[in-house]
Amino acid sequence: MAAIAALLYGSTLARTVGAGDSGELTLAAESLGIPHPPGYPLWALLARLAAAIPVATLALRVNALSAVLAAVGAGLFWLLARRSGFRLVSAAVATALFAASTIVWRSAVEAEVYALSTAAFLALCLLALRARRPVAGQRDDALFFFAAGLSVLAHQTLVFPAAALGLLVLARRATWSRALAGAGWALAGFSLVWVLPIRASAGPEFAWTEERGMAALWDNLLRRNYGGLAQNPFRLDRAVDEILGMGSIVVGAIGWVGGILAAVGFLAPGRERFAIRVVALAAVAVPVALAALIAFTPDAEHFAQVAPFLTPVAAAAALFAGAGLTRVHALAPARVRGAVLAIAAACVVGTVAFQYAASDRSGFRMAERYGRDLLGGLPSHATLVLDGDNETFLAAYLTRHEGLRPDVRLIHRRGYLFGDLDGLRSLPRAKWADAARRGDLTRLAASTRPVYYATPPADLVEAGVTFTQEGIVYRATLPGHPTTATSAWRLPAKWPRSSDLLSGLPERFDYVTRKLAVTYSDAAARWLWDQGRIEDALPWFEDAARVGFDFPGAHLNYATAAAAASEPDLALSEFLRALALAPYDPEPPARLAVFLAAAGRPREAALWFEKAFRVEPRSEIAADAARAWTLAGDEARARVWNQRARSLAREDSPVESRARGADAEVLG
Repeated sequence: MAAIAALLYGSTLARTVGAGDSGELTLAAESLGIPHPPGYPLWALLARLAAAIPVATLALRVNALSAVLAAVGAGLFWLLARRSGFRLVSAAVATALFAASTIVWRSAVEAEVYALSTAAFLALCLLALRARRPVAGQRDDALFFFAAGLSVLAHQTLVFPAAALGLLVLARRATWSRALAGAGWALAGFSLVWVLPIRASAGPEFAWTEERGMAALWDNLLRRNYGGLAQNPFRLDRAVDEILGMGSIVVGAIGWVGGILAAVGFLAPGRERFAIRVVALAAVAVPVALAALIAFTPDAEHFAQVAPFLTPVAAAAALFAGAGLTRVHALAPARVRGAVLAIAAACVVGTVAFQYAASDRSGFRMAERYGRDLLGGLPSHATLVLDGDNETFLAAYLTRHEGLRPDVRLIHRRGYLFGDLDGLRSLPRAKWADAARRGDLTRLAASTRPVYYATPPADLVEAGVTFTQEGIVYRATLPGHPTTATSAWRLPAKWPRSSDLLSGLPERFDYVTRKLAVTYSDAAARWLWDQGRIEDALPWFEDAARVGFDFPGAHLNYATAAAAASEPDLALSEFLRALALAPYDPEPPARLAVFLAAAGRPREAALWFEKAFRVEPRSEIAADAARAWTLAGDEARARVWNQRARSLAREDSPVESRARGADAEVLG
């Protein structure tokens, strides 16, 4: 099964750098560097070995490591299915559903850490089942706990399955001496983490941050220098949405056939249930921890980020699917059992074929094109300020490995990869945004070369900085400084549509890849909009919304353009689409409220402003609600909302005054 999976993954393997973390990880593999927190030392060591093989390109070699590790994971899953008591056909069906699931396959065709974490999880489950045997001894315990400590270095989310399986193993014969021995072996496996400070002290060619020492190691492991773990306060309704959303991701990954069989296997008892329960117990620890501890916002962007973490859940679902096929076969009349197996096999083959088309990246070079377009049109010795992972990692890969535009000065706005020019690491994280803004303003004031941004930062726009579009980058100009002739960019006649870059089938591609593609139609639409050509901009906004079918911002832009083009029904439908996609974001209801107010429906507008305020209480939203109630003729409610707006404004004003004073000092 591993060989078959390797053949499939190899035939769909990306030949060049991909989107997301691919560029960063490829650079880290080249020099045994340190990628973003927590640093992934186990993956980095394996990737360095792959990068040293003297064949093909660096990107292809590192991508191939993902295919090999994913194929190892498929082989381990086959062993786990057989260990669960499945016969050959049921084991083959379960393995096919797992190996062909989109969240497994897509991590097998580009440089990523998730294929390793998947293999580590499956190995942990096999070792835990081995250590649970009545005849298991100290050697079995040592193997499991050593692997548990090591697996945490494959991916941080495996700490939860490792802990759950560890308790299960110890429950067989719970003694203090056994627990202490297990902890010792886990620490021995985890000791590979010392690769990070050792390599950091050597000054590798590529490192996410320049920090050194034990404090930096601790911050790396806890992701303190990359963003806090908890993204929101815990809320039960949000947690329910998170769990339901993650469940739909897993069902979508294994296909509707796998989903039906998994439901049957979950509900029907069978002799395979104990091993499956062990895997399910370990797997469910991941989404529970994500909902309880991370509390991410349940929208398309965050679901895309957590989807690769759910391969353990996909493994459990595929095992339940194998059990479901076993039960269906057992309950079917003897004369039709062969037909049942044939139909199930045909459906699974169809699922694999569909997933093959959805995961094939063999001829896909859009990420590399995006990076080249990002850098290619910049003037000589320009500065490009980056922030998002996509543009940052692609620009780093193309400049450092491919040698593209070595004259361009790259800066990361949060001080990663290219040096901490603004001294952010010496400050509390809460002060980073202010320090980065002051650093940007100082740079703009002092620079004799043009400064560009991949995305105009909102805080600089508020500070009065002008951003002039030039393709998919924006030239920054301080207030009072004239723009130069080089900023007179015009939309080329052959500018690509986002849908064309994805072969007209955006549904085949993941969120991050589509985010790159949307940049093109969005750039064309914004340029035409700024030229006052609303009718011409509308089809480009539509194309961006088609590719970004789960991007709230794309639908809000399309709705705004439709409203400006006097198409109110289209605008309303797009506003409602954005609302459905982002129920925890105040912008969609606030933008809908503005649309309704402009349409002469102030009472409905006021109600939507109130809904936006409940999502995120802000003084400006309360003030908008007050104005809408005034227009609607309800002065009593307008006074209530004016009072709320003044109260919140008093709380915010000291911070805003300090920020404005700091900006004025820099600009002065």
